[in-house]
Amino acid sequence: MRRDKFYLSDRIREYLESAHIKEDQQLPSNEKLAEQFGVQKGTVRAALERLKEEGIVYSVKGVGTFAAKKKILRNMERFESFSQMAQQNGSTVSTKLLSCRVITAGYTLAEEFNLPPWAHITEIIRLRKVDEETAALEISHIPAYLVPELESKPLAGSLYGILEQEYRIRLTRGKQTMTVRAADEKEAKLLKCSQGDALAVMEMRAFDQDGQKVEYACSLTRGDRCRFTSILRMEEGERI
Repeated sequence: MRRDKFYLSDRIREYLESAHIKEDQQLPSNEKLAEQFGVQKGTVRAALERLKEEGIVYSVKGVGTFAAKKKILRNMERFESFSQMAQQNGSTVSTKLLSCRVITAGYTLAEEFNLPPWAHITEIIRLRKVDEETAALEISHIPAYLVPELESKPLAGSLYGILEQEYRIRLTRGKQTMTVRAADEKEAKLLKCSQGDALAVMEMRAFDQDGQKVEYACSLTRGDRCRFTSILRMEEGERI
């Protein structure tokens, strides 16, 4: 097998997980890694550079390479909640409810839910922490007639769990789009990052078992706290 930097970076990533290397713990030296994996030191350096670009490790000049903070791995192929994503990465999630109120739809949300502009929409704004560090700001909108008195429910827990248990609404599929933009002053303050830092902006539209759109949500996740993955498949007949 050809042992290039791509192969080796995957092996080192597996090693970090299997050896339970903790955040800020130093990795073995390049020489020891080269010996352990049977490669040249130059290949180790290239593989570590790749992992640094991905935010998996970081280096301190004259000291060595260290494990970086664990990032949330967001699978773009699965419909799952923020809590599910973080828990699958072995992280703990906590939620702070910033507000829950009923607002007038206006033209944008009215078009989103195919409702009149004067219809009532329940808006939920929550701050999500992963392993005690602020990671994401989530803003959800749900037609108020679907979730009466939602503001009285324990929204610091699972929103999707409440929808299913309290309102018999089971979300089965979603459509999401992702963009990247800079954090403004207010967002930076809430997310405890610097103004201008990169945010991953996820727009989600969630549908129930009957195909009805139940939720329109926007999640702002700190760019230094997340990674994204998906599997790409080439359709038959499209090979060049």
